[in-house]
Amino acid sequence: MSKSVSAMEVRQNFGALLNEVSILGEEIIIERAGKPIARLVPIGDTEESKLDFRDIVTLPNLK
Repeated sequence: MSKSVSAMEVRQNFGALLNEVSILGEEIIIERAGKPIARLVPIGDTEESKLDFRDIVTLPNLK
């Protein structure tokens, strides 16, 4: 589940937002002027979602 916050709120509550991400596994979408500009996710999530192009056998069939 993701949560959207303003850049100002991130500056004011950065420590608390980091706790939400690291402890609760929350995804934080950071917005400026109502438009998403960045995403804060637990570090484990980013590694799992990346494809490893070094091993072609594990790549999905794109035909």
